[in-house]
Amino acid sequence: MDISLSDERAFQITPQVTVDVARVRVDDKRTSLVAGTVGALFSRPKPFWLVTIATHTVFDRNRTFTLTMAGPEVKGVTLLEHDVPVQAQPKGAPTVTLPGVEHCLEETEVTRHFDGITGTKADLARYVSAPSLEISNLETFAPEGILVVPPQARASAVVRQVMGEVVQPVQAQIIHEEQVDVKAIDLYFRPVYAFEYEWAAKNKKVVVEYDAVTGDVHTGGRWIGDQLRGMLTRDLLFDVTADAVGLIVPGGSIAVKLVKAVVDRK
Repeated sequence: MDISLSDERAFQITPQVTVDVARVRVDDKRTSLVAGTVGALFSRPKPFWLVTIATHTVFDRNRTFTLTMAGPEVKGVTLLEHDVPVQAQPKGAPTVTLPGVEHCLEETEVTRHFDGITGTKADLARYVSAPSLEISNLETFAPEGILVVPPQARASAVVRQVMGEVVQPVQAQIIHEEQVDVKAIDLYFRPVYAFEYEWAAKNKKVVVEYDAVTGDVHTGGRWIGDQLRGMLTRDLLFDVTADAVGLIVPGGSIAVKLVKAVVDRK
């Protein structure tokens, strides 16, 4: 099995509305969402992962083919210039059994999205098609006025999930080619505006989030401090190298192959 790894990338999705427009839209819905007055406003991109893995397998497998003759009067048959005996059946016409080999090609390509905080699968394809800018340096990614939420799920964890899904054993006598291509390990930050409303009557605060791509508004957001955990560094987030040995999936030596792919790429 040969494994290749693409270069990891990070992107910042461009907001489709300004924070001022978001504030107006949230205020218009505020009475149905939460009581109180706005106490603080934060722009905090939320992370998610995109992983694409493709497989290409060429193999042979043995197969027995059974042919039914035209009628009981058939006592023998010549196939490919060879005489083949027929086998009488208790009912119906006799049959001929031929051993053969199927020459097979299986190709798959799977793209999955994962919530950057929980590491669970999510339907986030609509964000990938939105305009975005590639982040050249994660360590210095700190746009003015934006509170970046570091992902808690790392690259190795999400790659492991997709590997386990696409790399499956095949029923084969001979495997001629077996290629696994990790075509994308991308980290996205989608724009979210968070409004903290002070509910004086109940002495509590409520976080209302506005999605700057879809326009969705919902309550139940987490406190800002709850999301500031972990460091935003490339080596920490894109940790496939360090965790490659743990990527054990059906296929035997894939962990060793993956380590080699990382080393070869570097």
